[in-house]
Amino acid sequence: MVDPVSDKMPHELFGDGSPPATTRDRLLEHAQDLFYSRGFHAVGIDEIVRRAGVTKATFYNHFESRDDLIVEVIRRSDRQFADRFREAVRERAGWDARAGLLAMFDVLDEWFSEPAFRGCVFVTACMAYPNRHDPIHKAASAHYLVVAEDVAAMAEAAGLAETDEFARMWVVLIQGATTHHVVTRAETTAKTVRRAAEVLLEQWPRREG
Repeated sequence: MVDPVSDKMPHELFGDGSPPATTRDRLLEHAQDLFYSRGFHAVGIDEIVRRAGVTKATFYNHFESRDDLIVEVIRRSDRQFADRFREAVRERAGWDARAGLLAMFDVLDEWFSEPAFRGCVFVTACMAYPNRHDPIHKAASAHYLVVAEDVAAMAEAAGLAETDEFARMWVVLIQGATTHHVVTRAETTAKTVRRAAEVLLEQWPRREG
């Protein structure tokens, strides 16, 4: 179950708070909450349809299988996370690309403090389905390509050189901060990694011209 002291469900951490518009969306939202809170292998179709208030027949009208549902939950989470993350960074840094890069860790710091935070759903999915050719693994790992693209674009706007390499390192810092916080629950995790990110950003070569 979701931590009872939290006033947010998992989908509310990253979504826009709007209610599901369709039965399919309702199934996805309840599945997203259950998978994120308890793990992918611990939740079956019976519980999802019960939470959503639909029948199994209705479920199979929208999804071919449980794995198909999981892939769609991952894609939904990816869209929500990317949109909300960009929005939250922009709220803190405006259009300053350098400030935006560092603001990523401020956003993480805020999210880490939420009782409903259970870590990175994409890492969790990759661990639960470790075969990298599995459609679920592929959908989850693709999320970090999107994050790397965003970071590379911001690095370009900040005048950095070798932006693809920089983005790979920056994403490792983000992943590392998330994993460290899940393992230790240390309140200072994001702040500590932010200081490391400041050093990397300060020492990284600038683009010539």
